[in-house]
Amino acid sequence: MDFFQFIGYIRQFNADVAIIGAAVWGLNLLLRKTLLKNIRQKKILTFLPFLLGILLYSAYSAAVGGSPADWCAMFNAGVTCGSLATVIEVAYEKFLLGGDTKNVRAACVKALLSDYGILDDERAEQIASAAGEDKDKTTALLAEICGQDMAETLYPLLCRMLDSLNNT
Repeated sequence: MDFFQFIGYIRQFNADVAIIGAAVWGLNLLLRKTLLKNIRQKKILTFLPFLLGILLYSAYSAAVGGSPADWCAMFNAGVTCGSLATVIEVAYEKFLLGGDTKNVRAACVKALLSDYGILDDERAEQIASAAGEDKDKTTALLAEICGQDMAETLYPLLCRMLDSLNNT
């Protein structure tokens, strides 16, 4: 992914999701470097961008007169904001910190699973290629890293994030 592909990726989202996703990325970065720096359960931080996305998008929706009856749409948009924040994190590391820009899908998998330990490129590519195509294989690969229960929880988040990359 080069810079222009990243811009094309961002353009697929509505302005509200793009802005809230960027805010989630910034808030996530700030919290990880300050308040949550010494947290013992680092694995909980995997869900932080998604939780922040849901909270911020729900607050935005309430501020603009969104209906609480439409909670499912708010939840989905919030998860999308968290996915976008994870991709922005990868792009930030790639473009501004001089990382490899070849396999963004694998880099996103590594970013999502970073709190579970260091993941090698080959395993990340296996997970990225299996996601969305073979749920059993993907969850088995995820279970090796984070356990079966967590693999079942992470699978839909991983698929959402990687699906948004396919739309660019």
